[in-house]
Amino acid sequence: MTITGAKMATGSERARSSLSYLRRKITTGEWAVGSRIPIEPELVEQMGVGRSTVREAVRSLANMGMLETLPGRGTFVRSATPSSALLNEFLNAFTLEEILSYRRALEIEAAQQATIHRTEEDIQAMIVAAEEEKGCSLCPIATANSATNAFESKFHLLMFDAAKNRLLSALYAGINEQLRTPQHRGRLVNMASAQEMEKYHAKLIDAIQRQDFIDAVHVMAAHVDHDVVMVSEEQQIVPTLARSDEQQQRIDDLGIDD
Repeated sequence: MTITGAKMATGSERARSSLSYLRRKITTGEWAVGSRIPIEPELVEQMGVGRSTVREAVRSLANMGMLETLPGRGTFVRSATPSSALLNEFLNAFTLEEILSYRRALEIEAAQQATIHRTEEDIQAMIVAAEEEKGCSLCPIATANSATNAFESKFHLLMFDAAKNRLLSALYAGINEQLRTPQHRGRLVNMASAQEMEKYHAKLIDAIQRQDFIDAVHVMAAHVDHDVVMVSEEQQIVPTLARSDEQQQRIDDLGIDD
């Protein structure tokens, strides 16, 4: 089966689908970091697109730091997420509050775009990831202050894949990379319990599957409010947004946290 589907796709649609196909292979772990990906003729056959489309997708992922082509050896997976040293250096100029606020905006926009652009393959991949991350064994909560790859929930990466927006994905990866730097270690915690995170993920899947961008935006906004948050020197949680009692009541009335 090809990725182009039954109807004739435009060149830009084929390019986006090809890039999404390759990214999903990496973000789901099917192509592990360090492994060599199939050679170009095999990818052409698997994806049902031309060589130039495959090359463009591989080149895009190489520019993101996810793939690396070694002459005479093949193309290898170098990172499960996009990375950019330039973006990381740029983010050093901003406060942790500003970075977390920007991360929040990216996640909300990605949730909205995912409802518009997601495929059935995206939905199934998110369902599998949500199941794998039950109990938070693979989610950021346990590692937010360690030197390991924190903030790299497969579920969230797949949601960004479903949004089909390379810039959103690259910026999100850069934000997460910045949050792992030593200057932020010990300043971040995860407010949500495992059960709460599972609930938010389930609600997001439902909204994205129904292509209801309003529900998706509201659920994601509530989710990130309980996701990675900053703490003071006294280990007191610093609210993501300051809200009045009346404003909080209006949010509660939406029933998102039920």
